[in-house]
Amino acid sequence: MISEYKWLFYSAKIALWMIVIFGGVIYRWSASDSMHRLLCWAGFRVEEIFVEGRKRSDLLVIKRALNLIPQRSIFSLNLPKILNTIENIPWVRSAVIERIFPNRIYIRLCEREPIAVWVAPDQKKYLVDKEGLVILSLSSKELVKWNNLLRIIGTNAPSNVFDLQKSLSLLRINSVHEAIFLRSGRWDVYVDHKLCVKLPEGDVRFGLQRFLALRHRIPKNVKVVDLRSGDSVLIEFDKDVPQSLEEQRAKKEKNEKI
Repeated sequence: MISEYKWLFYSAKIALWMIVIFGGVIYRWSASDSMHRLLCWAGFRVEEIFVEGRKRSDLLVIKRALNLIPQRSIFSLNLPKILNTIENIPWVRSAVIERIFPNRIYIRLCEREPIAVWVAPDQKKYLVDKEGLVILSLSSKELVKWNNLLRIIGTNAPSNVFDLQKSLSLLRINSVHEAIFLRSGRWDVYVDHKLCVKLPEGDVRFGLQRFLALRHRIPKNVKVVDLRSGDSVLIEFDKDVPQSLEEQRAKKEKNEKI
């Protein structure tokens, strides 16, 4: 007798599921609270939330965007509105949100990847991604966390940094920590925080390759290497840096010959 009641109970529950699923097309968001309570009883209450692809986005902000209310069913969620809220989170580039019946919400995030710290004209610091878009502003304390990233300066530096960063990576140049994008449309990059390399306009990689070919021949007291001309290299010495013993000896021998 008990098994018969149990069978009837499960049959009724399955029937209710089928009615809800196949009748979902005509279901309205303004459904009454009693309907939602009935749906929750039938198992359509949000019990699990899966978030995939999250590295830096605030999980609390994502949960707050869902705005889960007790005794409201999974059908009460306004997915387009939730998606818009999630995609406005600074770290989120794009997102997908789905209902997985009867009681799960699945969220997949594609987050932005920072490649540089931009020092804006107002001297504020911002993280930027490879598309040249600002992710968020950085406080002095937060800036320390991103010291390993390339620091860029210039109004149009963010929109041009991807080619520079890609070239540095492909050529395995790890000693460039700062770069200035000039109005003329080219970069000045600083090697080991002191040597300024003036790259030509256009092909950033070609300019960096020229620098690599010359690097082992550049004296230590050189402060500027100008590669803007395609057939010549101009260098500027730092007068404040003492010459090496070898350079002093060569200069002395030259003077003696004179």
